[in-house]
Amino acid sequence: MAPRSGRGKSNKTKADKKKKEEKVVPSVLDITIITPYESQVILKGISTDKILDVKKLLASNVETCHLTNYSLSHEVKGQRLNDGVEVVTLKPCLLKMVEGR
Repeated sequence: MAPRSGRGKSNKTKADKKKKEEKVVPSVLDITIITPYESQVILKGISTDKILDVKKLLASNVETCHLTNYSLSHEVKGQRLNDGVEVVTLKPCLLKMVEGR
């Protein structure tokens, strides 16, 4: 019977990728949000957060929990940020809430 040489190699590469991903240490970021009322809210997020996580933080914040129909914009990345955009890529981390989606 022939040896199975291809099976063991694929498992090692997956394990190596997991080890590399685990080495990333998240850091705390300040995320400044400008509300439609021109007030500023500063949220504490982590470097692995995405826009979807920022929206969850805004929903749990006392000052912004009543705002439901909005999108977030960034001066460099554009008007409507996709929920999958990572917060780390937004420098400066200053977002503006735009009414309507």
